[in-house]
Amino acid sequence: MHRRTIVKVLLLLSLIVGLASMPSTLEGHPSRTGTEDGKTLSKAERQKLARKNRALSVLREHLPRYADILEAEMLRFEDAFHAGDMIMPIKSDYDVRSPFANPFMRLQLMQVIDTWLGTRYRFGGRSKAGIDCSGFTSKVISEALGRDFTGNSRMQARRFTAIMDTDSLQFGDLIFFTGTNRRSRMIGHVGIYLGEGLFSHSGSTRGVTFNHLSDGYYTQRFRFGGRFIKPPTADVDRSRVYANP
Repeated sequence: MHRRTIVKVLLLLSLIVGLASMPSTLEGHPSRTGTEDGKTLSKAERQKLARKNRALSVLREHLPRYADILEAEMLRFEDAFHAGDMIMPIKSDYDVRSPFANPFMRLQLMQVIDTWLGTRYRFGGRSKAGIDCSGFTSKVISEALGRDFTGNSRMQARRFTAIMDTDSLQFGDLIFFTGTNRRSRMIGHVGIYLGEGLFSHSGSTRGVTFNHLSDGYYTQRFRFGGRFIKPPTADVDRSRVYANP
C-alpha cells in the first residue's frame, strides 16, 4: 500500500476511535448538580446545593466581591486582614464601634454564613438538618463573635437600640421584621444585614439565603435594625453579648 494511503487510513481510524469514545466520556463527567467531588448526591443534597447556588447568584448580583470570596477555593485570613477594605469594602462613615469594622471579622461572618447557605428552613430548628430565622442568627453571631447570642427574634430585638432608618444600616447589623400578619407590629423575623440593601436569613421558602430589602415582602415588614457594639475595655466581662447601650 502506498505510504500516503497508509497515513490517511491511520488518521481515519484515529478519528473513528475518538468519536466512538465521546459519549462515554461525556456520560462519565461529573454534573455540577448531580455530583460533588466525584460523589453522587442524594435528592436532599441536590436540593440543598440548588438552594445554595441560587443564594450565591443573589449575592453576586448585589455584592459581587463578597460572592468572589465565598466562591474562592482558598482565601487566607492574613490577606483579608491586610487588604480587607479592598476585598470587603465598607463606607467611610462606618460606625467603628462595631466589631465588624475589623475586616477579619467581616470575613469571618461571611464564611460562617457560607457554611449555612442552602440549609432548609425548619421552625424551631437549630442544626444543618433545618434551622429557623432566630436559630440562624444565634448560630452565626455566636460563632462569628465568639459570644453566646440566643433567643427568638423578639427576644433578640429587645437587646438593641432601634435603628429605624434603613440608610443607617451597616454590615453586621441585625434587622427585624414583623411576621406574616401585616396588621401585627410584633417582631416575627430576623436577618443579618450585609450592605447595599442585602441581608442573609433563613426564610420559610428557600431556607438560608440572601434577599434584598427592596423585595416588597420585606419592605412592608421591616421594623428596625440593631447594632453590635464592642464593650468598653473596663466592661469587657460585664455583658454576654455585644449590643447597643
